[in-house]
Amino acid sequence: MAGAASTNILGDKTTTNSFNTIIHGVAGRAAVAFGGAFYAYIHDIADHAEWRIVIIFASRELADEWWRAVSTSDIAILKNNIKRVTPQFYTHNTRQWNFHTFFTDYRVQTISDKFRGKMFLVLENTHNGRGITIIPTQTVVDRSSGDWFTIRSKANADQYWYYDRSLGSIVVSVRQRSSFKISAPNMHDGAIMIGLDDITLVVQHHGFVKHQTLNGSPGKCILGVTDEVLEASKFKFKDLDEGKFIPLNEDLPVGSLLCYMSEGTPCPGWELAL
Repeated sequence: MAGAASTNILGDKTTTNSFNTIIHGVAGRAAVAFGGAFYAYIHDIADHAEWRIVIIFASRELADEWWRAVSTSDIAILKNNIKRVTPQFYTHNTRQWNFHTFFTDYRVQTISDKFRGKMFLVLENTHNGRGITIIPTQTVVDRSSGDWFTIRSKANADQYWYYDRSLGSIVVSVRQRSSFKISAPNMHDGAIMIGLDDITLVVQHHGFVKHQTLNGSPGKCILGVTDEVLEASKFKFKDLDEGKFIPLNEDLPVGSLLCYMSEGTPCPGWELAL
């Protein structure tokens, strides 16, 4: 950052590169585990009776990738058309463009081709038809850039990331947990993060997460904190899901230092929660 004062990834006015303000954020939204397909409605705001559609995605992650693609598109008929109300409810405006033609309209082919075989659309009855498909409610964390979360194991929901101040490092704990602000610096606050996004993490009340090589363990880096934003480590958002963060002692993970592993066999991975 440049200048005498700037806004860091916390959204706070601080002196350059300094973590001077204690943040009293709240953790992100709770999640429940599920697998398989992910469902969403999309409703026409131009005509209440017509063009009500259910979208079936191969996974929740794919739904987020689709949303990134359509919400950032510069294609004239698509730009600013689709709105995300919740992770399972969207709107489209058929006076501008009908989403039902997503896989048939050549004008959006540069986007739709990326999702062929990974999602499909089901056209619902019109309003006068009365019936409509009831999709399963799938409660998930809304993975918004700049939000606060705790981070827990996908294999054992009792195991959380915790910043142990006495060690100056992040450990795996079943008794305590820390809140982390996760941000994609290249996206605006509130943007839904996807796997390929670069992210930074902030430990509530402490600082920016920074990794450093662990002596005698090539490829493994322990996770500490720093006051300096320019020293904050950048990870890929998918590193959490893909298990690039592992306990130093994998046989006895609780209390173990958490490491970032740039290569090798990953652990089952981590998910965002309260």
